[in-house]
Amino acid sequence: MMRSALASPLGLFAACVAAATLVHASAFADDAACIAASEQSLTLRQSGHLHEALKELADCAATACPDEVKAECARRIEAIGAVMPTLVLGATDRSGNDLSAVEVTMDGAPLVAALDGRPIAVDPGAHLFHFEMAGQPPVEKTWVVREGEKDRRETVVLGPPPAVPAVVPAAPPSAPAPPPLPALHPSSVPQPAWPTQRVIAVAAGAAGVVGLAVGTVFAVYASSAQHDEKSDCRAAGCAGFAQSTEDYDTAKTNATGATIAFAAGGVLAASAIVLWVTAPSPQGATAAPNARRIDVAPAFFGSSRGLVLRGEF
Repeated sequence: MMRSALASPLGLFAACVAAATLVHASAFADDAACIAASEQSLTLRQSGHLHEALKELADCAATACPDEVKAECARRIEAIGAVMPTLVLGATDRSGNDLSAVEVTMDGAPLVAALDGRPIAVDPGAHLFHFEMAGQPPVEKTWVVREGEKDRRETVVLGPPPAVPAVVPAAPPSAPAPPPLPALHPSSVPQPAWPTQRVIAVAAGAAGVVGLAVGTVFAVYASSAQHDEKSDCRAAGCAGFAQSTEDYDTAKTNATGATIAFAAGGVLAASAIVLWVTAPSPQGATAAPNARRIDVAPAFFGSSRGLVLRGEF
């Protein structure tokens, strides 16, 4: 009986020591995990993974962790919450109406199943957002979310653009037809200061004067030759004298030349007069229907020669 009583307290003591050892080991393990979670949260915070950092801080802020670790983790949770960016995503159709049945993924992972206008917490950095709605082509946007941004609003437009009716450009108005030019009366058409016909008349007159002068010279020579012929032939039968015959031929030739020169000069002079009279005035006055008309033509009357003038007045 005595041995059994002594054995029982020793066993109880051993059991108590074993239980205390187990509790101490468990507490030590919990403290190490809390410290590891606290240190891991710092690494994630520095790399911009704020959501993952919050998960580690939630572990080290549990009641099982030491008070010092728990207090530090709670402080860090508040600090991250102050800088955590938030987005307010929206979508509209082409008419500007808000859409709610829109699924959104971020970097390939589901973000929200519908748009309700509430802010969404996201990590800072560049993210690819994919908006999709049934029956409409999806839309993708890349936005750089900055740390500390709160309630940043971003809206996308879903749906095809509305059909735009084809607009046919109106034909430009045709330019008005220019007014008809007023008819010009012949008298209003400017004429040269010296009509061509009068120039020709002057030239013909000058040629006629030259012709008359040449005829006068031939006539003088013919008269002189005839005087010499009469001087050389004073007796009958003068035709036998050679000098008298030569003077006679010379007088005849000169007389013929004088006749031709006088006729040509007279025709040219008369033509010049006619051209000058019938030429239009320098002011461009036109001839009346009953304008004057003069014709000049040579005439022969036996051994005589001359000019005939015929006109209408």
